[in-house]
Amino acid sequence: MTYVDTGILPRGTLEPGRAYDNINHFFGQLGQVVGASRGEAQDSRSSPDLTPLEKHLRFVQDAISKVSMHLPRGFAVGLNRQFANMMDEDAWEDDDDLVSPDALTAFIDTLRHTRTKRRPGIGTNGRGSVTASWSVGDNRLIIECLPSGKVSMVLSRRLDDGEIERAAFDPTRPERVRDVLAPFNPEVWFDG
Repeated sequence: MTYVDTGILPRGTLEPGRAYDNINHFFGQLGQVVGASRGEAQDSRSSPDLTPLEKHLRFVQDAISKVSMHLPRGFAVGLNRQFANMMDEDAWEDDDDLVSPDALTAFIDTLRHTRTKRRPGIGTNGRGSVTASWSVGDNRLIIECLPSGKVSMVLSRRLDDGEIERAAFDPTRPERVRDVLAPFNPEVWFDG
């Protein structure tokens, strides 16, 4: 089950005897909305009118939705919007490769394993990778999620004495990102 924050909840106090009726009515309405949405989603996903880019965007958004319960509240909605903007027909270059499924998995795994509370900026290099970036003042982190399923990282971090330290890391598994970044106090990027 995917958590969807619609912002619509019954807010009145439930009186004894009416509680069941109110809850039953709420879930009845929710079932109608979800049922209609599923029907529309099935129709639009199987529609031959979708371009390959639109079909791939649906794939990306479905993958994000499947793990949305493991992300901070509202995170998945924002990510889906970012990918929609990035993969817009008018902005996408025809000769660019679509986001690789393994790169997308690496991106999602990176978000989950870093337990970031801040949504990254995203981009692609046109070769199937997903690039995630976090910037806080002079502290910058770029993680490239590769079609191999691994991630490479480049960072700059302002130290307490004002010096800026830079580092780059060879590709590693997404679950190792937080450990690799530990000497640089990654909270500056992830804890917002």
